[in-house]
This record gives sequence, C-alpha cells and structure tokens, in this order.
Amino acid sequence: MMAPGQYHEPAGGAAVASRRWLVRSPNPLGDACMSLPAVRALKKSHPALHLTVCCRENLAAMWEAQAEVDEVIPFAKGLGPGAVGRLIRARGPFDGGLLLPNSLRSALELRLGGVRKLTGYARYGRGVLLSGAVKEPDPSPEKQHHVHRYLHLVEAMGIPMGPLEDLLAIPPPPTPFGDPAAGGARREIHLGICPGAEYGNAKRYPIERYAAAIGGLRARRPDLTIRVSIFGSPAERQIGEDLAALVAAPRSNRAGETDIAGLVEELRGCHLVATNDTGTMHLAAALGVPTVAIFGSTEPAFTAPIGTVHRVIRHKVDCSPCFLRECPIDYRCMLRIEPEEVVREMEVLLTAAETD
Repeated sequence: MMAPGQYHEPAGGAAVASRRWLVRSPNPLGDACMSLPAVRALKKSHPALHLTVCCRENLAAMWEAQAEVDEVIPFAKGLGPGAVGRLIRARGPFDGGLLLPNSLRSALELRLGGVRKLTGYARYGRGVLLSGAVKEPDPSPEKQHHVHRYLHLVEAMGIPMGPLEDLLAIPPPPTPFGDPAAGGARREIHLGICPGAEYGNAKRYPIERYAAAIGGLRARRPDLTIRVSIFGSPAERQIGEDLAALVAAPRSNRAGETDIAGLVEELRGCHLVATNDTGTMHLAAALGVPTVAIFGSTEPAFTAPIGTVHRVIRHKVDCSPCFLRECPIDYRCMLRIEPEEVVREMEVLLTAAETD
C-alpha cells in the first residue's frame, strides 16, 4: 500500500476501467523496455482499457509489438510540445495519462493534447501540471531498479501488483537447434553480440575478449554450428567490423543495418544474446531472449535485465559504479571479466534452452 499523500487524488482501479488512457513513453530504448512491466500491469488489471502509447517514432515498432498496446502515436525527434500535443488531440480524447519520463516537456505535451488527468513523478517543477503527483519510491536497494520505479507509478494509481514474474516477457518457444540426425549435419544456433555502447567506452567489453568468448563457446560446443550476428547502431558500425574481423565464419555485422523494427525481428531469431549494458540488451530481455549482460561503469542493481533467463556479469571494484563514459584509470572493472566467464554464462543459458 502507498503511504498517505503519495497520490493527490483518489485514483482506485475503478477510475481507470473501461477508459481511454495515454502513456507517454520514455525516449531511450532501454528505459522504454524497462517500463513495459508497468504498462502490462495497467492493462492486466483493466483488460477493457484502451491503451495508447505516445513515443518517438524510432520506438514505434517496439511498442506496436506489445499485445497490451492498442494504438501508438509516434512523433519525430525535435518536434515541439505544441506539435506533439496536436498529434495527441487528433487521436483523443483521453481520460487520463501516465507520464513515464520525468521531464517537464512530457507533461506539457499531454496537457497541450487535452489530457487533464496526469499521473507522474513531481519533478523538474511540473507538479502543478499533475493531478496525480507521485512521490519518489522507497530508496531501499531492492526498489532502486528502474523497473520498480515505473511500477511504483502504476501502484500509486491503485493498480494491484502481482508477482513481477507475471509482468516480464514470456520467452518464446525456443527455435529448434536443428536436427542432429539430418545427414550428420551439426545443429545450428544463432548468437547475437552487442559490442558497442553509445554511452561511452567505459560500458564496452573489449572486442578481443568478445571474440575469445565466441571462440571458447565454439570450442566447448563442437556439436553446434554457432552463427554470430553483431548488432549495434550506425555509429557502432566500425566496432562491428573490427569484431567481425576477429571472428571466424559464420558471422555477419548487422550494426547500422536495421531500424528497431528490423532489430526486433532479428533478436527474436536469436537463441542467445551477449551484450554490454545497452538499449539492445533491454530489447532482447524484453523479447524474452536469453541474455548475458556485461556491466562495467554502470550499476546492474538499477538496469540489469530481470528474469531467470538472463545472466549478469559484473566485477565490482573500489570505484564501482562510477557511471563515467570514459575510464580515467585502468578499465579494471571490465578487464577483470575473463572471456571464460562469459563462456560459462552463455553455456548455462544454452543448456537451459536445450533442456526446457
């Protein structure tokens, strides 16, 4: 239960049922993915709710892939609050709005779009625009993850919270590894690798170590043909090329080759993903793809993929977490992670997929 005063109006579940609600998505891909359990909780509690998501156009495909979302209002990056508000008005009216970002701008967009009942955190001077102003959540470590911060907003609306596991992505049935009896051919799996991180080098596991981990997994599993796809943004194209040069075929550099819609489809075809702390990490986890997440300067307690089908590798050192983009010393948090450790965690997930 929420403490008295954490929400400014009575907003029990009855206020939400059978209405049209607008959810303003976070802008970063990773944050949008971490908000999915909150959106699922809202829809699960009120299946008749017509749920529309307003998001940047690059995220539209991700939201359209969610069964809980009835409609998406995409807008171009750089579009002003007034223009976004006009897009919202054209698709409205809406009975209420849930602000997942903390920005003043997001509140203005929905207000200008005619949405009068707004729920969100009262930050950056926007409290006067909110009818449901929510206080920050419990600062205890187990509640610091961004997933819990988004869920806290929905809980403040009077939405019951069931087990978190029920709100996570349901892993798709694993694609068969192939028929080992078919003419003696080896079974094939698809391994996704995300070696970049637009945030900065402090979040990047060295590509030489990724290559060693891929080689180690292939050596440990000679019964499998391991097809590697390297994912990343256009800015990470060269990182992908450099890694591809170190990895034996079959491998392909897909960095910069797909938009999010294409990335969703390619990730769904992966049996396993190994990745730095990136938006692609969150997208893979949101799709239920078994994921090995490697953390350096950031804090997995805040942003690690949640669920039993994921593994996190992190070596905490004296300066962890620094949240710096570039390491000013010796990159020790990453260099303490040996390729063999990555191989072990990938094997754990592969074994689980084979035995499910």
